[in-house]
Amino acid sequence: MAQHATLTTMREINASVVLDAIRADPPLSRAEVSRRTGMTKPTVANALDLLLAAGLVRETEPPPGEMHYGAVYFEPLDTLAHVLALDIGTRFVRGAVCDLGGGVIARHDERIDDPAPEVVLAGARAVRDRLTREGPPLELAVAGVPGVVDPEEGVIRESNRAALEGLAIRTELGAVLGVATEVENDINLAAIGEHASGAGQEAADFVFLSIGTGVGAGLILGGRPHRGSRGAAGEVDNPPPGTAVAPDSPSADALLTWAAEWIAASATPGSPLASVRPGRITAEAIFAADRGGDPLAARILVEQARRIAVRIAEIVRVADVELVVLGGGVGLACTQILPRIEAELTALLRHPPRVAVSSLGDAPVLVGAMAMGSRLARQSFAARRISDVTEGRS
Repeated sequence: MAQHATLTTMREINASVVLDAIRADPPLSRAEVSRRTGMTKPTVANALDLLLAAGLVRETEPPPGEMHYGAVYFEPLDTLAHVLALDIGTRFVRGAVCDLGGGVIARHDERIDDPAPEVVLAGARAVRDRLTREGPPLELAVAGVPGVVDPEEGVIRESNRAALEGLAIRTELGAVLGVATEVENDINLAAIGEHASGAGQEAADFVFLSIGTGVGAGLILGGRPHRGSRGAAGEVDNPPPGTAVAPDSPSADALLTWAAEWIAASATPGSPLASVRPGRITAEAIFAADRGGDPLAARILVEQARRIAVRIAEIVRVADVELVVLGGGVGLACTQILPRIEAELTALLRHPPRVAVSSLGDAPVLVGAMAMGSRLARQSFAARRISDVTEGRS
């Protein structure tokens, strides 16, 4: 019995290795799989028989222009199950469905007007219902949530949305969605998204710095997400206890507060910022005034560039990353002040990192959720299908 179990386990391991090789660069022939995995051709043939029986691969045409001499080629079947990706934001629950290969099937954003947990959960359910009316079953859901998520219990321990603190988000979302669910800090997922298909694809060590209502960082170190011992790595803008706002914060809330004070004290008649009523100033208006040559807007954004550079320098002095990718509402607007940020970094650091603005727009969290979800779902789906065949359940 023990020998049978060992042989079965080896068959399943071999099949998983062969499947990974095919998925990495399809289509592949038996001979090419053997060369890439180091397995003998009979072992590869047995593994392929198991994968075909499990419905995880299929025979396909050879690559165009390649001499194949009658060889049979194989490609993965990634359309058998789907993954639901969610980005739980302040005003929207954004969602997307992808296949097991990470290919996007559909997107939908559901507006929410209240941070209460029941509203957030209802928004997540509405996104699921909209995106999964047809097609194969969901294998997994991955949600990006605002705050520090306890890695063991899936509870939001700290968030800029107080109503969500203490929520057992993994359990609650899983119950609402009706599928196994993973939760991750939204900025960590944004970093994973940038690493998968954004500005961080070629960087082993980089930071995604989100500058919006708040400020948070997601770290990729050695090509892997770094979450810290409590899941709180990257909380770079947390104020000290008893303080409402971190000193010199570059967040949108902080920017609009001190910029309004500067405008009230210094705006000259004719300045586009002088005509803005108190409390109505926006980050967009400041950036637009700077593009129009307004000197006060330029002064404000010089200070904003300094604040961003200070946050970057704090990270770089510890983690020595090669790249910082800016995202979030304010971060995405920083293309026009990148030279100012870089100048400030040169004054602060001996070896400043490269700085870029995200090319993924408002979708890095969803892209990261799909990248993480498709990887985990492929593993669970393939393991179950292979086990069903070896145990005679298919």
